[in-house]
Amino acid sequence: MTLSDLRGPVRVTVRLHRHVLWAALALALLVALALPAGRWYVQSLGEELAATGCKVEQTVSGCGIPVRGFLSRSLYFEKAFHFVALAVTALPLLLAAFVAGPLIGRELESGTYRLQWSQSVSPARWLAARLAVPVAAVLLLLPGFVALAAWIRRGTLDTWYPIHWYVFPFYGAIGPVAVAHALLGIAVGALAGLVIGRTVPAVAAAMASAATVGVALNLLRPRLWPALDGPAHGGNVWDFSGPVDRIGVRHHPESHFWPLQLVESAILLTLAAVAIVAAFALLRRRHR
Repeated sequence: MTLSDLRGPVRVTVRLHRHVLWAALALALLVALALPAGRWYVQSLGEELAATGCKVEQTVSGCGIPVRGFLSRSLYFEKAFHFVALAVTALPLLLAAFVAGPLIGRELESGTYRLQWSQSVSPARWLAARLAVPVAAVLLLLPGFVALAAWIRRGTLDTWYPIHWYVFPFYGAIGPVAVAHALLGIAVGALAGLVIGRTVPAVAAAMASAATVGVALNLLRPRLWPALDGPAHGGNVWDFSGPVDRIGVRHHPESHFWPLQLVESAILLTLAAVAIVAAFALLRRRHR
């Protein structure tokens, strides 16, 4: 199977789901423009506050209103960034639902897949074309957003509303885990759609499976890399055994961000590969 073999089926897939794809692209572009604009706005507010001679640390007479305005607008941006990160964390569930339901389950349920299979499109090519579209969208858009989110997180609200790397949902939106988890959602959706073959049950099963993996890794995350013993500095920890300011607490400093992200990404990609192999094997066995 070559890329040229997939060109026709991919065009069909894009045409069938063009409205969803255009809406996703428009939303991604909107977020890509809004986040840098928000960061610039917060920085400009900080510069304006500094120009007045007022300081958040020590509010003197006449500075109450400017300081409150700066802090409230900074908090609004932090909340907006929180919701965007939450949406990225929920993306695997949405992808699983989309692939399991409209992309695969609905065609199997209605029988429309037979039309393509009767036109010299093999079942393997049909499935590969269905998966190529969401995989390409994830690989083209999500890494750029992850890099943008990591840039936004550093330097915007560090002083007053810090965005800690280890806090949900930011951890899942500022590193390769976001991409790996999205790819797992696609793989789980494909397997659920093929196994169940009906839209609504496949969507429910795919979302439940993706959510289960996400919750399990969230619980196991502190143990994916050896923790350090000793005092925790700067709050960059997952606490194992009590208050983070206690001497001898086991913790993960920020230097563990990349090891933890890479280990978790490897687990997610391995699970995704297993699900994809199982999906193609199931399709081949059914349609010999």
